[in-house]
Amino acid sequence: MEARAVKQIPTFEAGVLFARTEGIIPAPETNHAIRIVIDEALKAKERGEEKVIVFNFSGHGLLDLQAYDDFLNGKLSD
Repeated sequence: MEARAVKQIPTFEAGVLFARTEGIIPAPETNHAIRIVIDEALKAKERGEEKVIVFNFSGHGLLDLQAYDDFLNGKLSD
């Protein structure tokens, strides 16, 4: 396991993709893990590797809807 930093905009892009795909709005903290999972899955696909990726979905984003609104309206920055 290793720590990675991800900027705010890519994390919210990942969260919106996850919400649209899975029907669950993730908490912004969870979006960081989702971004890394997406990146790792794309790398595996590019290499033709079959990979199992496990991550912790730590919470919903229902209390963070203002942050999502800010993201969707271009008000967030990295």
